[in-house]
Amino acid sequence: MKPRFSTTAGARPRAMSEIHRYWYPLLTLTRREMRKRYATTLLGSMWTVLLPLAMLGIYLTVFGFILRAGQTQAEAWDHAFNLLAGLLPFQAFADGLHRACTSLREDRSLLEYERFPGEVLAPTRVLTASVAEAVGMLLLCLAAAFHGRPTGLLVLALPAAILLRILFTVGLAWTLSILSVFVTDIAEVLAFVTTAWMFLTPILYSPAALPDALVWTLPFNPLYHLVEMYRGIVLHGHVEWGLVLVVAAWAFASAAIGAWFFRKSIARTKDFL
Repeated sequence: MKPRFSTTAGARPRAMSEIHRYWYPLLTLTRREMRKRYATTLLGSMWTVLLPLAMLGIYLTVFGFILRAGQTQAEAWDHAFNLLAGLLPFQAFADGLHRACTSLREDRSLLEYERFPGEVLAPTRVLTASVAEAVGMLLLCLAAAFHGRPTGLLVLALPAAILLRILFTVGLAWTLSILSVFVTDIAEVLAFVTTAWMFLTPILYSPAALPDALVWTLPFNPLYHLVEMYRGIVLHGHVEWGLVLVVAAWAFASAAIGAWFFRKSIARTKDFL
């Protein structure tokens, strides 16, 4: 009788090996980026908390007290909270893209190793930019709860929202990291594009304030759906499932297209680094 071998048992070590091959360098490089970012500062990694805290304090002070513009105190707080709930994920999105643009050039020495997974370089920058967002959203949740916002248990879904935002950003980051090797002006153009994208997304204003000529752009704007999901989780205690599905569709489509483009182009790209 021929001995029987379990294909499941053989596949499991291979799967664990693949996970280790990607996750270990991803986490190691993310820690390196965090240390490098604050290496020359006196307070070091404490800035990951101090900067979001300072931002939260400034915006709540300015829009909650100074620029009330005839609003009641409750309306001013509402505007400040809605602004921060949209601005924090957008800043993490924009910062992650800007950092990822030059990731292949900055770490081209690592790409010389045949076994090194180049796919982790852009996500490393995206994760580093997401630390301040996670801390800022936590502080915003505490501030909103202090002012009686009906967040409830839905706030536990915030990590999933951040993960979808990261997934969406990583997909674009993979694409931009390849293109910026061939077109070095992309980093400069990206600054303009992200600024324009911010003003086309109801972050600094409510969706109702968007001119009729631009309302049609909202269904095609992934950041609009993303910001609305964040606001629903943190401030309103309610998110429609349809909105979650739209955000997830954008996130997974971005990641799938970005991964395909990166793997298709990375071998050729290495010749130009």
